[in-house]
Amino acid sequence: MKKTTVIFVLIFTLIAACLFQGCSRKPQSSGSSAPGGASGSGESPVTGGAGSDSQNPAPGGATSDTGHGKHSGAAIPDTDESAVSDWGTAPGKTAGGEVPGSAEKETSGSADYSEVLVDRDDLFFAVKEVKDDASYGYTWKIYVENRTDKNLMFSFEKVSVNGVMCDPFWAEVVTAGRKGNADVTWMRDAFEARGIQDVYEVNFILNVYNDDDYTEIPLMHDPFTVFPLGEEKALESVKADSEARAALFGGENKVLVDNDTCSIIATGFEPDNVWGYAMHVYLQNKSGDDLVFSAENASLNGIMCDPYWAEVVVAGKSAVSTILWDKSALTENGITQVSEISLPLKVYSDKNIAEPYVDETIELNP
Repeated sequence: MKKTTVIFVLIFTLIAACLFQGCSRKPQSSGSSAPGGASGSGESPVTGGAGSDSQNPAPGGATSDTGHGKHSGAAIPDTDESAVSDWGTAPGKTAGGEVPGSAEKETSGSADYSEVLVDRDDLFFAVKEVKDDASYGYTWKIYVENRTDKNLMFSFEKVSVNGVMCDPFWAEVVTAGRKGNADVTWMRDAFEARGIQDVYEVNFILNVYNDDDYTEIPLMHDPFTVFPLGEEKALESVKADSEARAALFGGENKVLVDNDTCSIIATGFEPDNVWGYAMHVYLQNKSGDDLVFSAENASLNGIMCDPYWAEVVVAGKSAVSTILWDKSALTENGITQVSEISLPLKVYSDKNIAEPYVDETIELNP
């Protein structure tokens, strides 16, 4: 019995060994082509690598001579409007200084405006088009390029529309060597609060700096003026918007300060504001310096209660602002109804805070 079992195991082992050797043999090449046109030599076909006669096209159809997104003069096609796009890993300069994608776009319901504002070795910044939605807001379609090896933050500062401070609170990070699209939007209710109808003139500072090291000197901190409807039409805004603002801020409003440098007008009180007690003001800077308007050490109903309010108004511009006492501060001080406001106001140049143009306390009974 044992001998039979041993013989059976030996036979089974020999059969398994023969099968294993047969399966492990490599087939001989018959000279036929492997899939994709490569010969059956056991090597994979090369695609766009060394030894290839063709290169992979760079983004947008332009042939890349470095493999790093450098443009060779071909126009950049229309771009994705949704977000920052990974179109390259090294700086590349847009040929021709044209706004990518702007030529083929329609600007229905908008100003037919596009302009390259910055075209340098390290930066590219352009307004591609303008969209004006009657219910939502006013939007610039922005295209930017970061041509450096640093992550950059692009932002707007000290923004005014038709001479009134109106900040869209826009900022966008573009990583090293990348390009991107963004929307800069002013909300419709912000325009209505400022008496802005059509947009004739936009002033702003374009600030660009290293997003990883705020101590570095900014690559750009320059003022720009844009006339979306043309510079000649900007003069029309002086009359149209001044009439609209006169309707908003005239009449029963109380003039708190009015001199050769500035004016402060109380335009209304809002005791039931969702955030607390609000006092709305209209500010005018008549000087050649940027001015800081502020209030501190204020009291309500004889109780110290600060709004911690400050507003910067660029030289020659105006602003709509709200002095707000926080709801929690009112509750802590047991203030349920405001009958008396003592408001120390200061106005000074942002270059010299030691010598204010205005330093007086205003007494109000709303």
